[in-house]
Amino acid sequence: GASATLNGAAVLALTKDKDVGFVSQDHVLTAKFDPAQGAGTLTTPGLVGIGVPDAWTQYGAIGRGIGVAVIDSGIAPSLDLAGRIVASVDFTTGAPGEPLVAPADPGGHGTHVAGLIGGDGTASAGAYTGVAPGANLVDVRVIGAGGATTVSTLLRGMQWVLANKATYNIRVANMSLGAAATLSYRNDPLATAAEVLTFAGIAVVVSAGNSGPGETTVTTPGYDPFVITVGALDDNGTPALDDDSLASWSSRGPTALDGIAKPDLVAPGRKMVSLRSPGSTLDQMYPDRQVAGTDLLAPAYFRMSGTSMAAPVVAGTIALMLERNPSLRPAQLKHRLMGTATPLAFGSPNTTGNGLLNVSAAVGSADSASFVPTNPVSDGFATEMYALLVGQAIAWRDPSYNGGVDSNGVLWSDITWDTIAWNEITWENLSWDAFNWAGITWEEVTWEEITWETTSQNVNILGGARGWVLVN
Repeated sequence: GASATLNGAAVLALTKDKDVGFVSQDHVLTAKFDPAQGAGTLTTPGLVGIGVPDAWTQYGAIGRGIGVAVIDSGIAPSLDLAGRIVASVDFTTGAPGEPLVAPADPGGHGTHVAGLIGGDGTASAGAYTGVAPGANLVDVRVIGAGGATTVSTLLRGMQWVLANKATYNIRVANMSLGAAATLSYRNDPLATAAEVLTFAGIAVVVSAGNSGPGETTVTTPGYDPFVITVGALDDNGTPALDDDSLASWSSRGPTALDGIAKPDLVAPGRKMVSLRSPGSTLDQMYPDRQVAGTDLLAPAYFRMSGTSMAAPVVAGTIALMLERNPSLRPAQLKHRLMGTATPLAFGSPNTTGNGLLNVSAAVGSADSASFVPTNPVSDGFATEMYALLVGQAIAWRDPSYNGGVDSNGVLWSDITWDTIAWNEITWENLSWDAFNWAGITWEEVTWEEITWETTSQNVNILGGARGWVLVN
């Protein structure tokens, strides 16, 4: 036999050649993840224990067509993600927001996160498959190779996600990152941006942080009441639940300045095997963390620990839920995740939240109720958005101010926002340039979600507040 690229006339000539038995089109073939087969090959203990294979086989959901934005350090090409990295943009360069010619991950963190969300296990014969192997990945690079960024860079990346929501059907945003909470969430720019995405219909999943075991250590934007905040469980290397424990470094609530119970739930996050970014900063620093797939000479995987690894497990679960029911809003998704979580014998609302993620129960939940936080929206969101939506600045009358308009001494908790239906507002045309962030000091964001099984706890390997933070 032979193959060739031919025009119509040449094909016709071949059909008349007595030495040619038949002519057949050279079809393009694509690998398709089989839920039933995949359920039998997945070996990651934590994912097996929380019911990922059960969700695949019972409901056939693998996240088909759901866009998940990975707001991180980039996503390196991989066989496990072939054809499903639908967009890549970079906000860490001199021309922020430029589309990348080819996906890349100089840091090595974002690729690992992406694999936990949607890797299909091609390079490991299914052993290291992610939660939603049919989901599309949207690569939003906001963190450099050294593991640090600024709040303003993150805001630009989040704005891009909002503006491109419809183009890539972005329904989930994973943020495995955090900064120390120095303000109330009501005044925090990252919390405000996370709320904007949430009210626009994008479920925002955030890692709790790796500053445990102390209390009040949940980072921003994970301390916002509207996002889905995830702590890390140590599965002890087995799918059984009776030997599980809360990872010692997983951040605890309540939130430092607002007293909100966090995290919302926990998911496996210790010694998780996912995709490797060859030649990245982490890959070069810790070659002993490389894990081989089917090709023993070119390891395709990497081992990491942290709430950064727990968050994408939840993000992938949401992709499965949305494939089954695309009409679910972020509040409904959060309600289902928390309502179906497996209660744990250890922990509390400020350490393990509602319990351990139960993937099969969450995907199978028929509960349509919404989770409604009792906390108000952030002041930054309320003050700036009101003028954009209503056309005039917030004004109220205080009898003690001679009947005039006064904004002094009035608490936001006293204001009722019932007349504004946030979920019915279209946010696609929103520009962060319309926000007034005067007086905000842009703090450096440390990639404190990166953790390793090292003998030295809380060691910043790159120095200062800008680098990788390692914990046991």
